Amino acid sequence: MARTQYIFIDYENVCESDLSRISGKPVRVFMILGTRHTKLPTSLFLFAQDHPEQVRIIQTPVEGRNALDFVLTFELARIFSSDPAGYFHIVSKDTDFESVIQHLKRETKFIARHSSLTEIPALRTPEERVTRLKNELAGVPQSRPTTRQGLENKIRSTLENNATPEFIEKTIRSLIQAGVLDFTDNDKVLYKVA
Repeated sequence: MARTQYIFIDYENVCESDLSRISGKPVRVFMILGTRHTKLPTSLFLFAQDHPEQVRIIQTPVEGRNALDFVLTFELARIFSSDPAGYFHIVSKDTDFESVIQHLKRETKFIARHSSLTEIPALRTPEERVTRLKNELAGVPQSRPTTRQGLENKIRSTLENNATPEFIEKTIRSLIQAGVLDFTDNDKVLYKVA
């Protein structure tokens, strides 16, 4: 059984209105609104109405500095106490959440902060994952696979082990065609990017 992804959106900071990525996935979203948010986009309202088991909208009861942050942290703690094995995501550009995140990470809990829903690995499309993979392979040389088998494993993990052998091969061909890499005669990866 897949772990549940719990997403807490700081709507005051990041106004996510398209939640279609979560449909049909083991995901629960908590939209935390400030007191000034009295109107939501129709698409968000309709999605929440159609997916009540996945979306909960919570409005902070008072206005004030960090009021929304405290409510979000409390809701995260409430859910954490009922499912400590879940994956927890805070969608906010506010770095003040780092103390909570680092505290839970010290206890080996799965938690991260993201600037948007598209940054959450479980919500990315296969195309977005391949694009991210290309960017990673073009990045820091020390973290890149050095063999074909290592590259296949990297692709498999990027797609959360849902990649077929055919998809892995297609991805490798697209990386070669894009000029990102090639192989030596003994299946060592030769990167063509700086």
